Amino acid sequence: DERGAYRVDARQSICKVWPARPHLTLVAVPLLREEHDDHGQSDLEVLLLDSARQDVVARLIEPNRLDWDAIFVDGIEFDTAPYRLRAQDLAFGVRIKRRNGSAPNPFHETELNLYELDGQHLRSVLSELVVQRSGGEWDTHCAGEFSESTGVVIITERVGHAGYRDLQLRMSAIHSRSTEVAGDCQTVERSTQRSRYTIEYGDERYLLPLELSPL
Repeated sequence: DERGAYRVDARQSICKVWPARPHLTLVAVPLLREEHDDHGQSDLEVLLLDSARQDVVARLIEPNRLDWDAIFVDGIEFDTAPYRLRAQDLAFGVRIKRRNGSAPNPFHETELNLYELDGQHLRSVLSELVVQRSGGEWDTHCAGEFSESTGVVIITERVGHAGYRDLQLRMSAIHSRSTEVAGDCQTVERSTQRSRYTIEYGDERYLLPLELSPL
């Protein structure tokens, strides 16, 4: 058994019937290999089950996908938006949420990973695309600077390598600064920046521009 050396993290394991293909059930399981107070190693197992019989249709283990060190995994969830990446091929997503434990320097991040069923094999076609990130530095009372970026993934009409459509990530970033004025905490500066990034398919997966890589 491949999981013999692991401890299954039942608390963060998730499952969901795939709405677009209800005969299949999606399962994601963290497999802990090493765990300490401030760091650890954990793989991610993604499975497709026959919804009626609960038999395993396909499975994929991604080594070290859920490792942590200061910034730890805060939860995982399925994203079952209709990701039609190639012709009628349908992918599904797993969003991994991470954060740190610092009050004066808070940090949150969500990454999107996409998978598709290729025959009897489950494979990753997009990894670690950061679609949300927020952070800041403040005095834990009022004064400080903050930033928050959120993104939406659009499947474009342009067909690229191997028939996979280009993706576009549309990001909106808000930067703000707050301070105490006459006893009240007020936002004294605020700006919004919008940007777009094209993500193209390579030989085996979508390739992320450097700006979109996780920290």
